Amino acid sequence: MNWVILFFILLGITGILLLFYGIKDKTLALMLFGIGALIAPIFYYTDLAFLMPMIPAVVMLILYLEQKKSNAD
Repeated sequence: MNWVILFFILLGITGILLLFYGIKDKTLALMLFGIGALIAPIFYYTDLAFLMPMIPAVVMLILYLEQKKSNAD
């Protein structure tokens, strides 16, 4: 198995775990690193790496909508 593929698989698994912990705790940093680690291999293999700077904006939007939903309850 190629080491790059193995690294990206581990990075994706780490991203999923960080994302779930970030959503559970509503922590911006965990969500940012989780989405970044999850999306990085996908963007790398599909030649969409120029979209990586959009990740913080998307994370902040998700966190804003999640907080807005939880305040309404």
